[in-house]
Amino acid sequence: MKKLITYMHKPLNTIADIRAGHTFRGRIDEDPAGNIPVLQIKDLKDQAMLTADQLPRINWQGAKEATTARAGDILLPARGEYYRASVLQGDEPVIATSQLFVMRLTSEDITPEYLSWYMNQRVAQNYFLTHRSGTSMPMINKQSLGALPVAIPPLATQEKIVSVQRCWEQEKQLTEQLLINREKMLNGIFQQLLET
Repeated sequence: MKKLITYMHKPLNTIADIRAGHTFRGRIDEDPAGNIPVLQIKDLKDQAMLTADQLPRINWQGAKEATTARAGDILLPARGEYYRASVLQGDEPVIATSQLFVMRLTSEDITPEYLSWYMNQRVAQNYFLTHRSGTSMPMINKQSLGALPVAIPPLATQEKIVSVQRCWEQEKQLTEQLLINREKMLNGIFQQLLET
């Protein structure tokens, strides 16, 4: 009989600093020549890893250090129907809007990639769904997010989990691309058949 292994659980706020993104007082004016990228809730859809070059830019005059997210920070929507976490990568800092939580690890017992993976699993997603409030635009507050219990296996186990997840994401992307290519091919065949 297999022995069941249990790992230490810690509340999220004991292993990471959690803060909301910057509150913009008006519309966000995108500028391709802007001095900093901006991250909005729409940019997080199905992105396990995120880099600044994937984001629109703005001209920012405020203090960058107090408001920016940097490589290794975990980003999570504060509102909506789906709370998918992503890890920011790359050298360039990013300004996240107030619709997002920015989490920066304070513990060496956990990696950003593993924490992001854990937050996207069913146990954490169910936690978010049962601890959110509001009806028209449900949201999770900082206190509830900070109380999320996080399972912390040894670092070697975390790396294995992240490695398997990366393989799965690559396979998923390849499959999606194959389906797109197949659809294009079939559309070409259908067009030829209509023209004969």
